[in-house]
Amino acid sequence: MDTPNTKAARQALIVQVISQCKVRSQAHLLELLAEHGISVTQATISRDLYELHATKLRMANGVPYYAFPQMQSTDAQAIKNTAIGALATWSADLLVSSVAKDNFLVLRTPAGGAQLFASTIDNARLDEVLGCVAGDDTILVICASDEAAATLNTSLLRLAMGEIDAID
Repeated sequence: MDTPNTKAARQALIVQVISQCKVRSQAHLLELLAEHGISVTQATISRDLYELHATKLRMANGVPYYAFPQMQSTDAQAIKNTAIGALATWSADLLVSSVAKDNFLVLRTPAGGAQLFASTIDNARLDEVLGCVAGDDTILVICASDEAAATLNTSLLRLAMGEIDAID
């Protein structure tokens, strides 16, 4: 498989590799990336792992390996619950306003918060959300229907105000 030599492609490959095998060290990750035609420095790998929020866990035998918070459980429902918990946290911290219009939501965040908040919405895999487009402080959420947008709008505002702690 050819992978473009971009940061986004490299980081996507890192997520894929770590998801498929127990990567023990940055040197091990460098070897695995090289097998896919990606050659970078250890410093670049270190920055990528930090930006991707990789953590080091230990197997039962004590051998360390990299994982992502969402990978610590293989139970799909547990992963979704973790993502929805993050949505509650980030709604309270980042949501400045939310307006529903037709099947769209326009969300406002503080400067620089839109990418993180949009990613959190995407990771929650809500049935009513088809996708998000994020700028610096604005997110366009495309919902499956007008009703879904209105319901999500209410839920996000309630999360932000601490009235609820999860979306059903």
